[in-house]
Amino acid sequence: MTRAITALGVALIVGAFGAAVATATSVLDRDDVTTRLDIAKASGAHNRATDQLVHTIDFYAAVAPARMVNKGKPPSTVCIEIWTRSTPGESAPDYEACAGPRAKGKGWVGSVARKRLLGPQLRLGTVKVEQPSDTRLVMRIDPDTVKRPVSYRWRTESTSFGSDCTSSAGCPDYAPDRPNTAETRLSKPRS
Repeated sequence: MTRAITALGVALIVGAFGAAVATATSVLDRDDVTTRLDIAKASGAHNRATDQLVHTIDFYAAVAPARMVNKGKPPSTVCIEIWTRSTPGESAPDYEACAGPRAKGKGWVGSVARKRLLGPQLRLGTVKVEQPSDTRLVMRIDPDTVKRPVSYRWRTESTSFGSDCTSSAGCPDYAPDRPNTAETRLSKPRS
């Protein structure tokens, strides 16, 4: 009887934790580009406890903001392309959440922008960028910034302009590979 009560208690704790953090949608990416920003895995989830869209990007090699600054070239970036209303493959993403280096590579800075019919993208807000390990980047987005959809399609894109890239347009990597996208569903935030 004691074992049954203990097992029930553990199941309730695990269930409560699982209810706080939604199931992540993860995609693996093969080691397929020669730049330092080669994506190994990307995942997206809605964390109900903090009410944030959380995107985690793992790389095959170490990344650092100081290495994202490129002399005489644009900085290298990591972006989450987000489709909330438009259809991937038929239209550009409705939003882009991007992370790049601060001035002189002293830390990360992130922002969300949305597409417009005419003119450049419109910057809407910030993205919290964390780097818990040499090969992992975490981007946290307020779902209200992207108008809190029921679900959204996404794709992670890293673009290198570093010395390991010979293209003036930058060297991209995608997870999942284009034209594919992944989907994340939002749940009701925990009160």
